[in-house]
Amino acid sequence: MGKGKFLYGIIETPAQGKLPCSGLQDAPLELVTYRDLAAVVSAIDLAEFAGGDQTGLKAGLVRYQQVNAALLQACPVVPMRFGFTARDEGQIQEVLGKVYLQLRLLLDRLRGKVELVVQASWDLPEILRALQVEGGGRADLGTALEVGRRLYGAAEARRNGFVVAVHAQLFTLAEAFADGPCPGEAMILNRSYLVEKAREPRFDAAMNRLGEAYEGDLTFRYIGPLPPYSFVDLKLTQGNFVLLDRARNTLQLPEKSSWEHIKSAYRRLMRTYHPDRNPGDPVAEERCRKVVEAYEILHLYCQSYHNSWEGGMLAEYSFAREEVEQVFIMQTRQPGSQAARRQGEEARRAFTSMPGCLAACKGEEGDGGSRSVP
Repeated sequence: MGKGKFLYGIIETPAQGKLPCSGLQDAPLELVTYRDLAAVVSAIDLAEFAGGDQTGLKAGLVRYQQVNAALLQACPVVPMRFGFTARDEGQIQEVLGKVYLQLRLLLDRLRGKVELVVQASWDLPEILRALQVEGGGRADLGTALEVGRRLYGAAEARRNGFVVAVHAQLFTLAEAFADGPCPGEAMILNRSYLVEKAREPRFDAAMNRLGEAYEGDLTFRYIGPLPPYSFVDLKLTQGNFVLLDRARNTLQLPEKSSWEHIKSAYRRLMRTYHPDRNPGDPVAEERCRKVVEAYEILHLYCQSYHNSWEGGMLAEYSFAREEVEQVFIMQTRQPGSQAARRQGEEARRAFTSMPGCLAACKGEEGDGGSRSVP
């Protein structure tokens, strides 16, 4: 298999600075750049990695987590799945180019946010005994099987009540949440929350209150801050054109559109599906979310035009497959150069952002160590 590259995460191309720590097999970290993105990688012996035993894999996983945690301290990071390897820098650049829009969108969404994991466990046998006592301890209300079914049904209802109550104290402090598996009968909740760093102290305080409120009923484990592993849904088979074409159709745009036309379509659809106009309508809320996402994708694509071609704003932007692919295979200036950074800033200033649109669709106008919970 020979030598290759192990990929840890994606960051914005830094102007300068030293990469933290070293990678797997104690290899130094390197950057593979594409436009304004950089893949953090290290050289690896592919045969040694593929044939490693469980001890070696666990050590590699720990180092992978350490690298991403260190990156998170310095900049936004999109952590790649553990075990992502490539033949060489060229193959990594191909991947970065193919899913550039997805990566750029993820970096923007995850900026300034961390993952906090909340796990809650209980003593199921003790819960069942308590439920039996609450029911008067009567075993004459049916067969043993029927009694058991009733007890476990009551336990499931109590479990759901605990989960709903805990989540109600936390979800307003988070941007999103994702559930993980709950192995065994003891764990009743394993939920990751995406939280802005500025809100982390408030989340800590909420966890302390939960620990006090459910003392004797639940045992909490609180992990983080972590890189947002649970919130990276990267589809490597979905290239830039597929993403862009879906966004164009969502905003009901023709194959060529001006920037003003794009903004006009966005505003029209937001007026139609905004939660304020459709209170309590989950379908409208979901459509609103898709409109916002489509606008973000189109915004990034139009910026990419300015990173590929000379000149100012275009009268029209083409969304034809050939044009889209050409934009992302163009050889641009060295991403870390002063000229490239200046060009990127000029492209960003050429567009008017629409602050608060994500909040509107919600109806609103490192080391990853465990934390103690009382």
